[in-house]
Amino acid sequence: MIYRFVADVPLRWVDVDSEGVVNNAVYLSLMEEARFQYFDHLGLLQERRVPFLLAEATVTFLRPGRIGMKTEVAVRTRSLGTSSFQMDYEVRAEDHVLATGQAALVFVDGNLRPVPIPAPVREAIQVFEDMPTAN
Repeated sequence: MIYRFVADVPLRWVDVDSEGVVNNAVYLSLMEEARFQYFDHLGLLQERRVPFLLAEATVTFLRPGRIGMKTEVAVRTRSLGTSSFQMDYEVRAEDHVLATGQAALVFVDGNLRPVPIPAPVREAIQVFEDMPTAN
């Protein structure tokens, strides 16, 4: 998998249990932070607001993370639908992948109803990810 964006997402002491192992729920927060940085990097956040909701997420845990590790999250948009899109993640530390994840996200209006992905967002993602565009 090619990841064109990697976010530094440090662990905090509150992210680990008494044995110093990263709590499993923290991985979703690390991915969320990387997703925010990804869209910020693409210049797609208006007033630092995210116009979409998480519809589904899965995480596969490969090895334990520990306090003191320098963590980063690679993130990419895998596919774009009409109103939804799919993202992939790798949480990395010390040359190892700690966890992988996938997420389905949906663009919504003010009433939280699905809306088409705005054309400027679609175009920016397609260019950044080197995705084919519809003619």
